[in-house]
Amino acid sequence: MFRTLEEATPDDWRVIIEAEAADRLQRSTGERLLGLLASMRDADPLGSPINLYAHSLQTATRALRAGEDDELVIVSLFHDLPEAFSDNHHGLLAAGLLSPWISERREWLLVQHVDFQQFHFVNHPRPDTHARDRFAGHPFYAETEHFCRVYDQNSFDRDYAALPLEEFAPIVARFFARPRPPLRPPCAPRAGRRALVAK
Repeated sequence: MFRTLEEATPDDWRVIIEAEAADRLQRSTGERLLGLLASMRDADPLGSPINLYAHSLQTATRALRAGEDDELVIVSLFHDLPEAFSDNHHGLLAAGLLSPWISERREWLLVQHVDFQQFHFVNHPRPDTHARDRFAGHPFYAETEHFCRVYDQNSFDRDYAALPLEEFAPIVARFFARPRPPLRPPCAPRAGRRALVAK
């Protein structure tokens, strides 16, 4: 076996390419994301009433029950997934995970939802509860505000009857069954893309 990429032979690359292709046929992007979320089922809630796994299910359940489209349900389900391994850049990381599959407005929502959530931290000693104000007038402001207020900030309720993860599997399968988007470099602009982060 090679120890550096420069040592890899054509036969090595053939084995790798075939193994990766076989693995991708077995598990879609959506199934991999569901697996990551499922791995958080018993995670420590870190002082919150519920953990990130339960919070994600509550947020997605609220969006689904409100009749939102598949894309927003997917965004709701995975919006905080990177918080398990990140800090308050988790919105940017969530956008990066889903970026090839989602619209510009939902990508913006994911990046900025961290600042929009702070509006609801009314008794927290540190956050700037008006962080979202710098986005006033942005075309995606209203939807992001609605997402945080109606689906996200209120999804820490131990008594809320959220749907189990398995209920979202068909939506995830349907959403990620669409043709795979072309690869593009990280942060490559889409046609007409607005800045994702404030200057």
